[in-house]
Amino acid sequence: MTDKDVYLAASGCSAVRHIDTDASYGKFSSSAIVECDATTLTMGDAITIDAGYTDQHQNIFEGYVAKIEYLRPDNLIRLTCYDRLILAANYFIVADDPEAPFQRNNILSFDLIKDLLALASPLLTTDIYDDTSLTFTWGTNDDGARFNLQSVADACNFIAQTTGNILYCGPSGHIHFSPRKPYAEAGDTSTHSFTSGSVSPNIIDIQYSAATDKTRNVVKIFGKTPLSAQASAPNSYLVVDQTMVVASDMLDTDELCQGAADVNLELLNHLTESLDLTVIGDPSVRVLGIADVTDDFIGFSARKVFLYKVAHNIDQKSGYYLSITAVPIPLPIV
Repeated sequence: MTDKDVYLAASGCSAVRHIDTDASYGKFSSSAIVECDATTLTMGDAITIDAGYTDQHQNIFEGYVAKIEYLRPDNLIRLTCYDRLILAANYFIVADDPEAPFQRNNILSFDLIKDLLALASPLLTTDIYDDTSLTFTWGTNDDGARFNLQSVADACNFIAQTTGNILYCGPSGHIHFSPRKPYAEAGDTSTHSFTSGSVSPNIIDIQYSAATDKTRNVVKIFGKTPLSAQASAPNSYLVVDQTMVVASDMLDTDELCQGAADVNLELLNHLTESLDLTVIGDPSVRVLGIADVTDDFIGFSARKVFLYKVAHNIDQKSGYYLSITAVPIPLPIV
């Protein structure tokens, strides 16, 4: 993929042969696979991965070891790892008394997220940042916001998705609660360029698609009886209206119901465009980042895209490349 020498290192591992990382907007906890000749690590140990090229490498993953395999005839050890949000995915909320589950009253979204994460581990609230400006309040009725018989990850995902936010862990281990949309926006600043042109090309292959299978132009919310809300807008790409429905007693105010309808309509009412790219490896490329894409065949000229999914694949023999799924600024509805 490139003539430069690759660099592979992971804490507690020696003679690292291969590294894969996988991070996605829609994936609660990012993952990594490390293949090496020897390791001092065991299940649950912390791991840091530093990779790239001998003259350009950096930390691309921090997390915990979840699985170790010893493989013949290659005589290698394979470690499967997840970032710290795996602690929330693995923690199942089970109340000792079903009539007294985990409950919070009159609490903002970010504070509710923090309290839920603290159930799983205090490590999840050590470095956590609220990047939102929305102030939805949960649990205003006597029953409060209640959670039971579900993972902390499922509970947090429900809060985030209902309010148009995401919860994610960056490569340095910091956790963010953010209103980041799953596509590029006009105000975004590109930090990378991918091109298949004649000047410094770095795209190996590319595929573009446009579809309406995930498009929704009507959102209906059914909250705690009798609360409900709706948001809708025209969409010239659809033959008939397409509806998304959210129903939960957790939505216990008009503000929360209407806010959930409005933010989800904004997220879903557009043509679904997607790019799948393989590009020459770069350790600074991160999921949720912004890049410009230029390719004559698909008609892109420095078109801004959101990096929805990024997978780093680094191998001592075959080199270093990135597999990327990217989403451009939605085309206007005419």
